[in-house]
Amino acid sequence: MSRIVTNSSAVTVYKNYNRANMSLAASAERLSTGLRINRASDDAAGLAISETLRAQVKGAGMAADNIANVNSLINTADGFLQNVSDILGRLEELAVEYGDPTKSSSDKSNLSAEFDALASKAATILDTAKFNGINLFSGTLSAVIVDANGTTESITGLSGASSFSAVSAATIGSVTAVQSAINTLSTMRGNLGASQSKLNFTLIGVENYVENVSAAESRIRNVDVAKETTSFSRYQIQVQASTAMLAQANSLPQNVLSLIRG
Repeated sequence: MSRIVTNSSAVTVYKNYNRANMSLAASAERLSTGLRINRASDDAAGLAISETLRAQVKGAGMAADNIANVNSLINTADGFLQNVSDILGRLEELAVEYGDPTKSSSDKSNLSAEFDALASKAATILDTAKFNGINLFSGTLSAVIVDANGTTESITGLSGASSFSAVSAATIGSVTAVQSAINTLSTMRGNLGASQSKLNFTLIGVENYVENVSAAESRIRNVDVAKETTSFSRYQIQVQASTAMLAQANSLPQNVLSLIRG
């Protein structure tokens, strides 16, 4: 058409040039940030899913930290209980030795003094042992959150009341009472070990969850660099072609001048 006021061809080419330029800019942004979704308008549904998965990963990661911290606490508690166990082993030796009829009154007095001192020490450990300022064997540490949804796992073997009572009841004149304290403490340590074993398996599951959910979130949120590089090259060519055609379209009205000259 031979019109000079409105260059329809140039308007059309300019529209396509703008679209290609916007696509090129968006592709460059994705490649520079490494993200397919940089704002909600890029993929509203994908962003919502990605944010939910990100929250799950963060929560599960903290749950893994919780389990690791409880494992440290259990190891500390078991160290204290090993100390008490060693003391009780010595108390049993003293109780058996106390029953030796060849021991004089002075000998038995010395044996009794050591027994009482060690029994008091064992009771003190069970009563005052702490981790990060928290009394280990008060029975208040009973559960830990182990996933992003707030699920808890119970912790057994940290209630020292029965062991404390058994140790306090032990006397040098009763080997049976000392053995009862040893059995009570062994049961306590067995329960504690079972709790730790359970938490270790839970930790493996949490770590697998974090790994797989992170991968799923990455597929939604992050850019496929190889694919995006191909798109970037295509947009570059489109912009270059549009720029060249825009120059041609702007020159079309000049052809009308030939009619005027004629």
